[in-house]
Amino acid sequence: MKTIIVTGFEAATNADVLQGTRLQTVPSNGILAFEVQAADNVAANNYSMSIELPDGSTPANGVLVPGSLTAGLAGIIDSRVAFRAAFGVGQGGHCVFSLTETGDTEVFWRVVFKGR
Repeated sequence: MKTIIVTGFEAATNADVLQGTRLQTVPSNGILAFEVQAADNVAANNYSMSIELPDGSTPANGVLVPGSLTAGLAGIIDSRVAFRAAFGVGQGGHCVFSLTETGDTEVFWRVVFKGR
């Protein structure tokens, strides 16, 4: 089984998070798992995200990213509060994962691919 893990930290809107990473193109049939957590999730400071899979389906569109109010702990993904979801994907194609900032906060993300 092939596994690829990519992670990142965003401090501004990013319309195509996976562009330029090892997961820019899905390497084989498998599962893409997303973990995302923002430092804040209040009206003035938050992130929303969208995920469009290579087949064109959009399982997340403008979904607010959970926040932990722990700006001093940037880079921590707490499984108790983080957004976590996994989707089956086919080989080839590009998954568009976007993060949109409102206000001034940060977000940490991890995408794990497990190929069959």
